Amino acid sequence: MRRLSLLLFALLTLFPSVCGQKVERKTYTFTHRGDTPLQLDLYTTSPEQVQPCLVYVFGGAFIAGSRDSEGLLEVYEYFARRGWKVVAIDYRLGLRPLIEEPTVKRSVFDFRSMLMSAVDMAAEDLLEATAYLVANAPQLAINPEKIVTMGSSAGGIAVCQAEWAICSGDVAAAVLPADFNYAGVISMAGAIMERGRRLRWERTPCPMLLCHGNADRNVPYGRQSLFGVSLFGSEAISKSLKKAGVSHWFYDVCKRGHSLSWRPMYEQRDLIESFLTREALGCEGKSVHLRVDNPALPNVRTNFGLMTYIKSNFGGRTSSELEIVVD
Repeated sequence: MRRLSLLLFALLTLFPSVCGQKVERKTYTFTHRGDTPLQLDLYTTSPEQVQPCLVYVFGGAFIAGSRDSEGLLEVYEYFARRGWKVVAIDYRLGLRPLIEEPTVKRSVFDFRSMLMSAVDMAAEDLLEATAYLVANAPQLAINPEKIVTMGSSAGGIAVCQAEWAICSGDVAAAVLPADFNYAGVISMAGAIMERGRRLRWERTPCPMLLCHGNADRNVPYGRQSLFGVSLFGSEAISKSLKKAGVSHWFYDVCKRGHSLSWRPMYEQRDLIESFLTREALGCEGKSVHLRVDNPALPNVRTNFGLMTYIKSNFGGRTSSELEIVVD
């Protein structure tokens, strides 16, 4: 027993536990929108050491959420201890007027315009934050060639939309160097919003890990049309990448709903770390389609209409309570 105790003491002395590393947090203002500052928090165990950067974008249906929610801090600290500079950002919540002004009558076309604007604002703010990180990479000890974005739900839409903007030459991406692209994108229950019925990539996107449940009532798993505009969920994005011959990872879970917007961060970290190591850092260029179907789970509905998504995203409120007129 004494020898065992001495051996354990020696191991702990020579190889300090990753869990024991102190994580420091610093806050920076990366831009202003009017009089409102948008800020980011940087988490690190090694302030002076140049490291790759993982940028997280929170979810909340573009109406709620914050970068420093208590439940997310453990995630930030985990990846900081794994050798990443972890950055959590603010972004504008473009659908908040739906909650703050619930009695204002809006047509479904008004809702479409608000949703498009909300998606664009979130992506613009992410791109602005990225530009700040690139411009200040030496001071922040970040490797600007190894910046990965990760987002949940609305945040997953933002990270996909920002990558789409870069690959499409969108004006919002002009804040970044012309040759910049992310080292990777991790989207949990995310989507891309674009006019038309198909996604056509003008530029090869960075490695992407798409996580989605096929019973998601909040963000479409496939494609949802909204009067000339479509939300392309993870399945639709995966199909477009496959058609374009672009390698990517798709964590495709049957009979699961919107919990895939957070489950991978807590329950499938090995999947995320494998993607980060092999694709974002290692550039292997492999395609992985991991389809999970638990036969013990009951069959559930997987095909939804527009109003299901609207109701699910706004706390169970019906279209009439939100005064969204669909006739």
